[in-house]
Amino acid sequence: MFYIIVILAGIFAMPVQAQSLRDQLVGAWSLVSCANAPWCANPNGIHILDASGHYATINAPLDRPAIIVSNPQNLTDVRSRTSPEQYKAIAMGFQANFGTWSVDEADKTIAYHFDGSLYPNAQGGQVAVSVSGDELTIGTSVWRRITK
Repeated sequence: MFYIIVILAGIFAMPVQAQSLRDQLVGAWSLVSCANAPWCANPNGIHILDASGHYATINAPLDRPAIIVSNPQNLTDVRSRTSPEQYKAIAMGFQANFGTWSVDEADKTIAYHFDGSLYPNAQGGQVAVSVSGDELTIGTSVWRRITK
């Protein structure tokens, strides 16, 4: 019995190895707040960082206007009959992109490499990142980990 107690005490006394920043970032995150973008007034978004180094981000504010089309038969019918003004109104607050990501552990930055974006001329970039519990800050955006 004495040996079991000594072994258990040794195991529990070992320092816990901290997760790397990259490991802390992997998961799905819900947008809490942000600044300086049309989708920040009423934020609603998801940011997914997977372990293989791929990501997807979609921001779609809750207050975007509904499309008004009389007697639509299906979604394709709604899309084909949406006016340019209506498209502009719904697109102004919408943001989406996907691609790959990497982390510089020393600088505490995340780099995005776009494979596709709502804005064809969008470029990836490197941004300061920090994780505190279930809260992620990327630049001026704050995200909360989605657990279920």
